[in-house]
Amino acid sequence: FLTYQNRRNGMKRRDLEFETLVREALKGKKVPILVLDRRWHTLFPQGEKPAEIIQLEEKLNELLKRQGYLVNDIKDLKKTKKKLMEGIVAGMNDAEPLRDKKKKNQQRLLLEIKERIETESDELIELPRMIKKANEELLATGAHYCFERLANGDEQLKIVKQEIEELRISLREKTEWKDDLEESMDSAYSLMHGLLGHDVMNLYDKRKGKE
Repeated sequence: FLTYQNRRNGMKRRDLEFETLVREALKGKKVPILVLDRRWHTLFPQGEKPAEIIQLEEKLNELLKRQGYLVNDIKDLKKTKKKLMEGIVAGMNDAEPLRDKKKKNQQRLLLEIKERIETESDELIELPRMIKKANEELLATGAHYCFERLANGDEQLKIVKQEIEELRISLREKTEWKDDLEESMDSAYSLMHGLLGHDVMNLYDKRKGKE
């Protein structure tokens, strides 16, 4: 068990080292959003995408959805804020008791909207950095799986090439043996034909045809 656990720990260390190297190599480079890139999804055979990759993709998708939501929500909040301010101005001519009550309610709503806009704007500023980090994490993890597949593929390719070479040698040997056998049979047939004559060899040919 200890040997197995040590091996697992060693694999995790190597994975972290590899992912660190990938992240270092990505510095200063513009990486496309992987979940939106068709090429990314073709890297994994149908139904063979690792669970870890799926989880990281879901995390990135959620961040992208959140970003889209915030952009639209802030836009709607600003429209609502503008309408409220226009309503305050338009209500200046209302009777004082109604005007004060309405104005107080509008100011409360304006304050809530302003706070939401500030909070969501702060979050929106942070999201590109979070998306970039999640995207790079996905790429680093995906690269590890892909390079592992390539390494396994190289090993399998060596085995297949060796098998093909062995089959090629076997085929060449069998072809040579076939040619020698045919030559030997032709010589024997010619010799028997010369010794026994046409009529006797016809009997052999007929008998062979029935077998």
